[in-house]
Amino acid sequence: MIQTRRVIEELKRLLKARGLTYTDVAAGIGMSQASVKRMMSRGDLTLSRLEEICTFAQIEFSDLAHSRFTEERLITQMSEAQERELVSSPELFLIAVCVLNLSTYEEILSHYTLSAAEVVRCLTRLDRIGFIRLLPNNHYRALVARTFSWIPNGPIQRYFKENAADFFDCDFDRPSEFMLLTNGRLSSANVALLLARLKRVAQEFSEQHAEDAALPPSQRLALSLLIAARPWTLSFMRELTRPAEKTPTSARVVVGAGSRPRKAAPARKPAPRVARAPRR
Repeated sequence: MIQTRRVIEELKRLLKARGLTYTDVAAGIGMSQASVKRMMSRGDLTLSRLEEICTFAQIEFSDLAHSRFTEERLITQMSEAQERELVSSPELFLIAVCVLNLSTYEEILSHYTLSAAEVVRCLTRLDRIGFIRLLPNNHYRALVARTFSWIPNGPIQRYFKENAADFFDCDFDRPSEFMLLTNGRLSSANVALLLARLKRVAQEFSEQHAEDAALPPSQRLALSLLIAARPWTLSFMRELTRPAEKTPTSARVVVGAGSRPRKAAPARKPAPRVARAPRR
């Protein structure tokens, strides 16, 4: 089942790269658009139906197998120098994000003010550093794994921290918006469980992103998901906190977003007793 799902995900990416929607596929193989979407989302795809879709879209079976057997060779992270190269050029950074968003060459041209020559130049640079494989007619194959992430506190994340303050310049009250800030005291074991759940949410977001890639841009929102958790308290709370040597020795963990917790001072050892000479 896992292998079938990966083949279908690769099929979706290849259809997307060719600019084909579920409506196009449905018309090409004589099915309704709803049936094609249901078949692709459920993974209920027979070999004969897969062959029909590949024939219509001019996709080779070897292209589908390529992703399944070379997943381990796809990049999961760029080097520090490569991230610096992206940050040095807003146009290159933009095209790299478009690649991660599975945008086609035509969609990039229609949505952004870059010229065709600028887009091709950026795609060529991404091909040179191994981020994509450039194909004929300005199509491309992304060479990043589904588990791809930016370097922790690397050039990209630092760039985000410096330039994304307006992310919070919002009331988060629309149907497509949500924000929740909460804090509490958790044991180390429960902190580990919480972080694992948050990582699964991020993975589900990535899978939904790939699943909807075949839909036209007008039906997809450019959504940014920020997930963060760390030991932190507001500055005024830190100012009112007792000095470390006066705090209890029990562990305190606050999950939110900010400075590291103070460590409790080690317990003082009792002073040794001095033996007294007996009275005469």
